[in-house]
Amino acid sequence: MAKDFDPRRILRKISNSLTRVCFERAGVVEGIPWDDLGETQVEPIFTAWQKMPDDKRRLIQLVLQDINELADERGVKVLVEEIQRIAPDRLAEFDAIVGQADRAMWTYLNVKMAFVVAAYFARAEALSTGRYWITRNSLPKEAIAVDDSHKAALKAALAEFYWDRQLRGKICEIEHYTRIGGSEYFFAYLDDYPDDPVVFDDTGHLVRSKERRVFDNVFVFNPSDGTLDVYAKGGKKVYEPLQQRFCKAVLGVDIGPADPKRPAYALDHLLKPDRRLPTDPKDRIVAVTITRVRVEPIDRPGEYIELGLNPERGIHRIDQAIAEYLNTQRLTPDRLRVKQMSFELRFSADVRPRPLRFSVSCPNSCDLKSKPDELRAIGERCLRLWEVTHG
Repeated sequence: MAKDFDPRRILRKISNSLTRVCFERAGVVEGIPWDDLGETQVEPIFTAWQKMPDDKRRLIQLVLQDINELADERGVKVLVEEIQRIAPDRLAEFDAIVGQADRAMWTYLNVKMAFVVAAYFARAEALSTGRYWITRNSLPKEAIAVDDSHKAALKAALAEFYWDRQLRGKICEIEHYTRIGGSEYFFAYLDDYPDDPVVFDDTGHLVRSKERRVFDNVFVFNPSDGTLDVYAKGGKKVYEPLQQRFCKAVLGVDIGPADPKRPAYALDHLLKPDRRLPTDPKDRIVAVTITRVRVEPIDRPGEYIELGLNPERGIHRIDQAIAEYLNTQRLTPDRLRVKQMSFELRFSADVRPRPLRFSVSCPNSCDLKSKPDELRAIGERCLRLWEVTHG
C-alpha cells in the first residue's frame, strides 16, 4: 500500500537548496523568498506551488509523491542500486547527502534515470502488499535476456486479452526494468474505458472533459526461484490468463491453470504443536513468533476465526489459543485450514535492533516483497526452512 502523501510534510523533509533547484528547473523563479526561509518554513513554497500553471504544478506533485515513496530505508537502498548501475561515479556525492528525502531529491536532480527506475520499483513494492498481488511458482529457473521482441509479444498478448473480454486495453505500452539480483519487472499500461467527467477548467467553470484513462498491470519474474508475481484486478478469471500470456510471450513456455494441489504457500502444518521453525545461523535470529493466525473450518468455507497474539508471550501462546478455540468449537486440527499467518523475527541486538514482521496468505500471497532486499531474503529463507515454500 502506498504511503499517505502530505505535501507540506515531505517539503519540510527536503532541504530548501534542493527544492529551489527543482522549482527553478520547472520555471518557477519568482515569489519565493528563498534566502530568508528557514528549513521548515514551507508555506511560501507551498503557496507558490499552488499558483503554478497546471502542468508545472502536476509535475512538481509527481516528483514529491515519488520522493515520498522513496524516502525510507528501502527506497534509499533502491536508489543506491540504480546509481551504482547507471552512474557509479556519482555514488560518493549521493553518500555525502544527509537525509532520506534529500537523497531522493538529489537523485531526481542529478541522476534522473536512477530516480525514475527506483520510483517504479517503489510503486511495485507498494502494490505487493495488497490483495491483487498474486504469486505463481514452478516456472523455469532460468535467466532471460529481455529485448524488444519480448515486450512486443507481451504488449500484443495483453491488448488481445483485455480487448476481447472487456473492450478496453487496445492500446498498451510496456516498461521493463531489471532489478539488481535478477528480478525482471514489467509495467504494462493499458487504455481504460473512455470517460467524460465533470471538471473545472482553467477559469474555474464546470465543463465535461473527454479522457482516456489508463489502468496498469505489473509482472515480476524471479529466475532464481522460478516465481511470477502479478498485479492485476479482476480475480482468478483475470490473473490466471495473464500468467499464461506472460509465460508464453516472455518465457516461451505454455502453462495451464495453476495446480490447486500445489499452492505457492502451505501453512497447515504450522498449526500443530510439533511444528519446526528453524533458522539459518548466519541470519542471527534469536526468536521466531507466530503473532496472528486465521483458520477456516474445512466444512464451513467462508467462516473463519482470527487469533491475534502478543509476541512477548512467546511461541507457545499460539498453541494455547488454538487449543482453547478448538475446545470451544469442538474441532480438531485436521478439520481446519490455515488461511493466513503473521510472523515476527527478532535478531541479535548487535545485528539489527528492530524485528522483521510479515504475513503469508494461502494460497499465493505474501507481503515480504515490500521489505528491503536484505530482510526479504531472510524472510524467504525462513519460509523455505519452515517448508511454507519449496525450491
